[in-house]
Amino acid sequence: MLNLQTLTAKARELRGNVVKAVSTKGSRTMQPVYDRDEQRKLRERIQQTQPDWVLLWWDISVVTGWRTSDVCNLRYSCVNWETGQCTIVVAKQTKAAEARATRKGIEIVRKQRKDAARIAGDHLAYMQWDSATCDELAADMTDEEQAIVFDQVSRAEVKHDTKQLPPGVIKRLRERLDRNLVDDDLVFSRSQIDSNRCQTLEGSVSRQTIWNKLHGVVQWFTRFINAKLRLSAYSTRKIAAFNVMTAGGEQGLLIASELLGHSNPAITRTYLQLGSKASAIQSSIAMETVEVCYAE
Repeated sequence: MLNLQTLTAKARELRGNVVKAVSTKGSRTMQPVYDRDEQRKLRERIQQTQPDWVLLWWDISVVTGWRTSDVCNLRYSCVNWETGQCTIVVAKQTKAAEARATRKGIEIVRKQRKDAARIAGDHLAYMQWDSATCDELAADMTDEEQAIVFDQVSRAEVKHDTKQLPPGVIKRLRERLDRNLVDDDLVFSRSQIDSNRCQTLEGSVSRQTIWNKLHGVVQWFTRFINAKLRLSAYSTRKIAAFNVMTAGGEQGLLIASELLGHSNPAITRTYLQLGSKASAIQSSIAMETVEVCYAE
């Protein structure tokens, strides 16, 4: 039986599976690594203990500020090999636009049913369709009514984002592409990672796979480097924004807000959990240029 969620999923499937990622709540509790030296130590630990593809995932995440799932689903076809620019479909905003389009389509169906009931003089039916929930309307739709919804979703905005990748990252992507024996276009294809079980599966690595790889690294970091920070794979987005902010001078916060897609810089400040310690670090390195240590 259809409901609002399954109807949206069906519309996305007909659209061509533009976005498959599923959002996870609670990532705002994670923090960035504020100190640049601590960032280096964290990256060195990944380089020493994890496969090359995990380090590549980390470097792309920290450079671009993209969400975990967006980097996991990165494709070689997204990369402009001449300019070094990479353009992706942003999962979260695109999914939100598709969900809004689904609701719009359902409201069109609601209006059509109410108009038909009014013309027929059926007051009970009019009140029924007026008070019906979106899930109730979705469950009772005809094929023609579903087509209305699918048409709305097909015209929903697809959110794109373009970032400049460092030359070193581009070089490593080329090398990984040359070693890719499976024509699936995915940079982080399951078939290309060091797991006998995953090599038989299609699609990209999941956020859970990334976290499983980084869990031990984060435990080491909090034990030996900084026990006060709460980290996960989601921290990469905040690290990227914090680095941009501290390197951007007076405009840094605005630039970081744009990177994160925030409409208000105050949201970015809250998102990065900037307390007195982070502010002190920001002041001490405000003029420092973001080092491309991820480009090697």
